Amino acid sequence: MIIISQKKWLAYLLIAAMMFTLFAVFAVNHNNKVDAVTTSFRFVVLGDSRGSTNGVNETTLRSLMTKVKGLAVQPSFVLFTGDQVTGGADVGNQLTAWKNIMDDYYPMTAIYPTLGNHENDETIFSNAFTHLPTGQLSGYQRSAYYFDYGNTRIITLNSNRKDANGKYIIDSNQRAWLQNTIQSGGKTHNIVQFHVPAYPIGAHYGASLDANAAQRDAVWDILDANNVTAVLVGHEHNYNRRKIYSTFNGNGYTFGNTIYQLTIGGGGAPLSSTNTNSTNVVVGPAASYQYTVVDIADATATFTTFDINNNQIDSFSVTRDGSTPPPSTTTSFQNGVYPSTGYAGNLDTYISQNSATANYGISATLLVDGDDPSGSTKDLASIMKWDTSSIPTGKTVTSASIALSVFDASANTYELYEMKRNWTEGGATWNQFASGSNWTTAGASGSTDRGTTVLGTMTASSIGTYTINLNTSGKALVQSWINNPSTNYGMIITDSSNADGLDIRSSEYSTASSRPKLTVTYE
Repeated sequence: MIIISQKKWLAYLLIAAMMFTLFAVFAVNHNNKVDAVTTSFRFVVLGDSRGSTNGVNETTLRSLMTKVKGLAVQPSFVLFTGDQVTGGADVGNQLTAWKNIMDDYYPMTAIYPTLGNHENDETIFSNAFTHLPTGQLSGYQRSAYYFDYGNTRIITLNSNRKDANGKYIIDSNQRAWLQNTIQSGGKTHNIVQFHVPAYPIGAHYGASLDANAAQRDAVWDILDANNVTAVLVGHEHNYNRRKIYSTFNGNGYTFGNTIYQLTIGGGGAPLSSTNTNSTNVVVGPAASYQYTVVDIADATATFTTFDINNNQIDSFSVTRDGSTPPPSTTTSFQNGVYPSTGYAGNLDTYISQNSATANYGISATLLVDGDDPSGSTKDLASIMKWDTSSIPTGKTVTSASIALSVFDASANTYELYEMKRNWTEGGATWNQFASGSNWTTAGASGSTDRGTTVLGTMTASSIGTYTINLNTSGKALVQSWINNPSTNYGMIITDSSNADGLDIRSSEYSTASSRPKLTVTYE
């Protein structure tokens, strides 16, 4: 029998312990590397847990987190869409209380909250959540950040900044950062969260990002152009899923993809079932305390929402192909406004069959009609063009639209056509395209005067701004202007068969924001 001394036994045990430790370290590091490239994982989303106990509805939040903790497949991290606490003078202490609750279920390093309007002090928020990425966007501390997990990039924005009129916005600094953050990631999924909804439906309708629709549409244009997987918001205390696509086109923006905005606001705050605007609301509002489970499986993200009793409220899937669209740029052209206040490249006038030699180039009005004066069957047509030469040659137009301010509406539909003559604003009349130069056929109706393909239509049955989204032929025409600016003769709005006229503000109108505006998105 071989007898091993006590010292040797101790040496063997020490070596074994060291080998086990090295193996454990390798296993942990190896698993971390797997996590970094995984395409299959789960996370959970909650929001709006404010209440009366240290600023938190502790009972409801704990009940929801217990349900999350009981999931057979555990989440890798938890997102929170804002309004963690009620706020006020002791908001810092309230956030500490909230963290103590959440830390009972998952480490804080796995919790990624959004700045809500109730804890709206950016410094206090940033000091409370020191584990969040900092300095990714200068001037926003930890209120705008992103992190990557596997094939997914999670981006958090600060929707608490306000414009000069006190309206919530996601400002231009964040929009530029958002575009770059998505483009630079190369991820299959980009999921964006912020607190104040872009498209609220109930209690905060008209007082969220929709209060400044132009700024709202500018940020959604980026989300749409990059075809993000989903947008997660809070603020309204229910669950609802809203489909945002071309139905919501406006302010010169055209949305080509379908993106779901999920309002996940049932974490404990007083519930609301108010439904003021239900356009394209697929599910909800469900006035239930709830949480949402997101399962990523390669190109597919599945979102399943449960109430506090684990009853399913909603479930759907989104598939993305993993390709990041090329970066796009949107530029508008409007005299005195876009691209700068010095822009004066929009020329327009109208021509009248009843006053065939009159020029209206300095008129503040554009007129179109197929029967003016009434009963005469004589036409009015409006022609307009914009200098788009600031768009670099070689760019590809992906969308184009024209916004017109209508002050006398018409139930009739009018069409846009290509202009083929180099008309002048101060010389164009019913008979001539420039002083001393006749149209092939009076009224710019000859085949060498204008095209015959409809580029877009407008039926402006009420006054206000009306946006014409140019069709494929319309986009192709704008593309030709980019390729060769010398061919840019603009468009004509006309329809000789109509008997109900349309009155529009021209480029000479005193209020610059009401002048004709061309918006082009290109890449």
